[in-house]
Amino acid sequence: MDTMLELLGNRLLATSVQTIALTAVVWLLCRYVRRLPASTQCGLWWLVALQAVVGLFWATPLELPLLPAAESVTLLQQAGAAVPQSHAAPLIVMKPLPVDSGWSWQLLLMSLWLAGVLVMALRTGLAWHASRTLLRNAQPCNDHKLNAALQLASEAHGLPRAPRLMLSTAIDSPQLIGPWRPVLLLPARGLQRMGDDELDMALTHELVHLQRHDLWLGLVPALAQHLFFFNPLVHIANREYGIAREAAVDAAVVAGNRHCRQHYGRLLLQLGVAPRPGAGLASASPTFLSLKRRLLMLQNTSSFPRMAAGLILAAVALVGVIPLRLVAMPVPPAPPAPPAAPPAVKAPPAPLAPSAKKSSVHVYSSDGSDVMPAPPAPPAAPAAPAVRVPPAPPAAPAAPPAPVSTQGVIHLSNDHSRNAYVLLQGGRSIMNGSVADLRRVQRLDDGNGVLWLRRDGKDYVVHDAATLASFQQLHAETMRLGDLQGKLGDQQGELGERQGEIGARMGEIGARIGELASEQAQLALSGGERTEAQRKAAAEARRRLAQARQEMDNPEMRAEMVSLSRQQSELGRQQADLGRQQAAASVRAQRETEQLIERVIRDGVAKPVRG
Repeated sequence: MDTMLELLGNRLLATSVQTIALTAVVWLLCRYVRRLPASTQCGLWWLVALQAVVGLFWATPLELPLLPAAESVTLLQQAGAAVPQSHAAPLIVMKPLPVDSGWSWQLLLMSLWLAGVLVMALRTGLAWHASRTLLRNAQPCNDHKLNAALQLASEAHGLPRAPRLMLSTAIDSPQLIGPWRPVLLLPARGLQRMGDDELDMALTHELVHLQRHDLWLGLVPALAQHLFFFNPLVHIANREYGIAREAAVDAAVVAGNRHCRQHYGRLLLQLGVAPRPGAGLASASPTFLSLKRRLLMLQNTSSFPRMAAGLILAAVALVGVIPLRLVAMPVPPAPPAPPAAPPAVKAPPAPLAPSAKKSSVHVYSSDGSDVMPAPPAPPAAPAAPAVRVPPAPPAAPAAPPAPVSTQGVIHLSNDHSRNAYVLLQGGRSIMNGSVADLRRVQRLDDGNGVLWLRRDGKDYVVHDAATLASFQQLHAETMRLGDLQGKLGDQQGELGERQGEIGARMGEIGARIGELASEQAQLALSGGERTEAQRKAAAEARRRLAQARQEMDNPEMRAEMVSLSRQQSELGRQQADLGRQQAAASVRAQRETEQLIERVIRDGVAKPVRG
């Protein structure tokens, strides 16, 4: 239990730190990227909530080796290399005895967190109960004309069925309640004061919410707010998501020019400010800040390239949502040990004194009796002094391992109970395992190739050249198709870059046309008799506008875009064809690989790996 609480606490902390960084990035994008659509801002703030939820339940975060390596480890390795082995003291690690304490600070913090989550869940339960009570007290709408209009509008928005329409005296603005079976509540008292156009805009607003699946998508920020109630940035992200969501729906309502922006802004002012329902969405703004920002976003009539908005969302989703963990960089290898000092030359033994009569050496017979002492050995001649050989220069540091081209299946988690295999030969690997498995096989490789297997929790290694060749031959077709797909992918990337350049150029021209058209409209609306300077400015504006439209209608640029699209379609068709071939070849290779693995283990070609 303590281990689980410790793991949960670590994930809460790590996810909160990543949420801070992601919130800062999203805020900067929404603040400084001009003309960023409200729908894109809504998606960015929704990704912040998604990151918080995913980070809490993701088992193994991806490790980024960006922190500096620990200097203590390097110093310890250098010291261990410099001290001779005979004089190195054994390293004794002493573990403290566990303290049997009933409460700890970590257990206390996690208890407070659970209590906060329960309080948030209780508030949500009460809000849901209030919405159920509101629905029970509401009356069905018997206006057949209004129900028929709602059905036609729902079909126009691509909804499978229209929401149930009911009237309530307890609300002042239209509300959409319930993600499973949505109900559209209309204010019974304010319905008579709303004109046909205003009612049409209000109903369209709620139908756009259903079309965008906002009731379902809103569950993610709500869940993040429950789990991270202690993090103010999550509450800010939830608030910004709600404001951007309403602004995106407002933009979608007025996008078709069916309603004037001034009329829609007047409708927002008429609906005013009302508390947000706990289990639904309301047309009214929850706060004055939300109302003000919705009115300001209605004034934003400029366009933004769709490709750029999609790239921003994709980049934030790939980089910011996946849980990351900063780890220390790999420790560089320790420098080689300095050469040992040459042994000291012993001095020749001193000659015996002439008064010595006996030797300290005795010779014993086979029966153990002492016989005549051996004559003293003559003193040895003094040895020649040893020639001091200069120490050899230290060996050059080992070159970093060459990059390995990998094909197959790479698992993110390192599960030792899962069957796996890795073939490493000639700078290429064929594998079905984790990155840790590949690193282990790199240590087992002797330069001639190695096949590593794991079956039923046991590790095996194969160095037999014939087996390695057979294994590689089984995957030759899959690797060939993979190389072809890689080349096609490179070609598609080059075409996509060119398409992006042309699209950016067209976007710049379109923005310039919009600015010139606005300038020309302002000149046309200026009343009174024009001066000569104004007439020249109007003529210059018309000339530049015609030139920009001519650049936009450039037949060469449009023909190139059509040609690039056709090439992309053809490459996509080839990619799909290669994908089908590779899938069939992969299934066949996997089946034959399993048969080969069973055979080499049964025949003893695969040797068990100890340790």
